[in-house]
This record gives sequence, C-alpha cells and structure tokens, in this order.
Amino acid sequence: MNSRPIILHAGGTDPSGGAGLAADLKSTAALGGHGCLAVTAVTVQNSGRVESWIPVSPEATAAQIRMICEDGTPDAVKSGMLGSPETVEIIADSLNKYLEGIPYVLDPVMVAGSGDGLASEGLEKYIAGLLLPRSTLVTPNLDEAEALTGREVRTGEQMEDAAKRIMDMGAEAVLLKGGHLKGEPADLLMLKGVKRWFPGSRIVPENVHGTGCTLAASAATFLGAGYDTEKAVEKALIYVKSAIAGSFSRKLGTLPGHFPPMGPLPVKTNNSSFYHTPRFCPGCGGELADAEPHPLCSRCGLVFYRNPLPAVILLIRQGNRYLIAKRAAPPAKGELCFPGGFVDLRESPDEAAARELKEETGLKALKLSLKGSDKDITDYGSVVLYTFNVDKWEGSPEPADDVSELQWMELESIPSLAFGAHNRILHCLRRKED
Repeated sequence: MNSRPIILHAGGTDPSGGAGLAADLKSTAALGGHGCLAVTAVTVQNSGRVESWIPVSPEATAAQIRMICEDGTPDAVKSGMLGSPETVEIIADSLNKYLEGIPYVLDPVMVAGSGDGLASEGLEKYIAGLLLPRSTLVTPNLDEAEALTGREVRTGEQMEDAAKRIMDMGAEAVLLKGGHLKGEPADLLMLKGVKRWFPGSRIVPENVHGTGCTLAASAATFLGAGYDTEKAVEKALIYVKSAIAGSFSRKLGTLPGHFPPMGPLPVKTNNSSFYHTPRFCPGCGGELADAEPHPLCSRCGLVFYRNPLPAVILLIRQGNRYLIAKRAAPPAKGELCFPGGFVDLRESPDEAAARELKEETGLKALKLSLKGSDKDITDYGSVVLYTFNVDKWEGSPEPADDVSELQWMELESIPSLAFGAHNRILHCLRRKED
C-alpha cells in the first residue's frame, strides 16, 4: 500500500473544471491521494450545458492505462464517461489484464446533470454485461438506474428494487444516488448484508455540476486508502457535502468547491495555530464560520478547537557543558538551539524525546526526566513545550536530520538561541548556576 493512495481515473474531460476528470483529480487530491488519468472522451461543455463530445480511440485509452500500470499498480480504479461500447470493452480488458483484485468504482455516466447525453445508444447493455460484474461499487443516479434496469426509479421503494436488480447483475455494492428525488434527497447503499439509507438535505437550491463524479472519485480514493466499502461511502458523502457547501456560481451554472480557497502562505502564521482552519465541518460538511475564540459550524454547532503543537526540548549535559545544535533547515536555519522537535502522531512526549535525541544527535536515551513545560510562539504558530533532562545516554554525538552541527558549549559561552523558550531555559540554567 502506498502512503499516498494512487487512483486511476478513466473518463472524459470537462472544460468547465467541475465534472469529469477535472473533478476526479481534484477530489482525489483534496483527500490526500494522487490521481492518474486515462482520457476516454473530450467533451465540449460548460457549467450549464453539453454541446458535443468526441471519443478518444479505444487504442489510445488502452495505451494510457497500460502506461499508468507499468509505473505501478494503482490502489483503486474509477471509471466515469466511457462513451462507446469499444471503450467499455477496453476498460473490461484492462481490469482483467492489469487490475485484478483492485477496488473498482463504476460511475455509469450516460447523461450529464444538465440532461445532455454523454453516451452512444445502447451503451448500458455493455456496461451491465462487462463492467457491473467487475465492480466493487457502482454509483448510478436515478436516470442511470432506469437505463440499467429498464424500470422506473423515482421513489424510495423503487430505488431499493433497482439496487437489488443491479446487484443481481453482478455488482458487489450499489450506491444509488437520490439527488433527483422529489423533496429532500437520499442516497441508498446496498451490499451483501447491508441496506443503508443516507438522508440528506438541499444544501444549495441550484443543481451543482459534477457532484456525481466527485462522489465516485472520493469513494474510490477512500477504497484505495484501505477503507471498507460502507466506510468509504460514508466518508465520500461527507466530502461531497463539503464540496457542495463550498460551491460557487459561474454564468450558466454552479460548480463544486473541491478545495478550500488557498493563497500564498503568510510570512508569519498567526498565533493561534500552524494548521490552517478547514473550510468545512468534519462532522456534517457545513461551512465553518469565523468565531471567537474558535471557529463554529453554522449548521451543526460543532466548535473547531485550534490546539497548539506539542514539542520537546532536550537538555544534554556533560559537566558544565551542554550539547547545542545548529539548525540545518528552516525555521531558523543556521542558528543555534537545544536539540528537540515536534511530537509525532500516537507518540507520548517522552517517546518523542527519545526519538528526537536519536534522530538529531545519534545518542540513545537510557534515562530521561521531565524538567518542566513552557509555551512559545514560533513560525509554526502556538507551541507547547516539554523540556527533558537526558540524564543518561550511550553513544557519541553525530549531527543528523534537522541538525548540521553539534558542539559542547559551556553554559556561559552559549550565545542567544533561535527560539524564545530556549533562551528562557538558558536564562534559568544560568540563574541556577549562580
């Protein structure tokens, strides 16, 4: 498994940037994955309508997929607009040849959200026969479910019947999207032993172009990251709500906000936190509103706490001398400080102290004792610091990681250090000596 899930997206382009491969790549990137693309069709469309589309030759599509897989097997596959029976056959052949056992999300795109056609006549028969039996998850909307089953799908009861029929065609799981239901939308997930409704609400009054692509791509990304199907769908729906909540208008339509608005990082971060406050609530997908002392979800009321970053400082003493590090990387590159660093995820402060000691100095901690705690404001934002005495160690100091040089310095000869908390510790040590 890659630390960054690699997702192969096969589908059509969209000049508006809201749907198709544009939505696929942005959704995967927003969720921490990397998207590779195989273009199956070039569309001429904008946020409001589709004018035309041009198929890419099946041979070109096959070659793109082959080159992607030559570079390493992806963690998941998502297909969207395929357009022609020949391209469906290429996708089926590629799944057998290169992608056996890889999670596959089938978004059976046949009609754009605007109602314009995006497929050759009769394509649904090829999708049902060649791709449904290979799919980990299929994500039709109501129109596509009608095309696949040949039955009307306009009510909750009809959705359940359609989902069962699609599973009978060979799909491992079905997420039937109910955005076109009358009244409030609701999505239905059906897989072996599971029938789960996800009730929703109209976040914005207008239709948002590209939400189906966004949902399928995000589900594929979560599957590629190792989530089971039910959890991947649950998390993908939360992300889609966030993208809809952050949607924005063009002249002819509305596009999803796949990312929070970004810009150049400030020269100095504010004193609240190094982390950028997310735009959307991690619980319900509503927009986070600026509030004091913490951002607040305007929909569910969740308070988003901005917590300081935990870090450790290491005091390594030999007689009246302390081991001082010269920083090899920003912030404060080239300046002096005590060794130390940030506490990693799932790590206690004393575990971080032992790790940082080994990483920056090559020394192995045999005995550590907590001297005290402090706080500081750095280029990273607000930091809470744990200061440890390294009472006993083994090995010889060798600079590594973020440290370019190490030197033993007598207490009185240590110059001003790079960080405020380090200077306060230095002052306390000197005062204690006096």
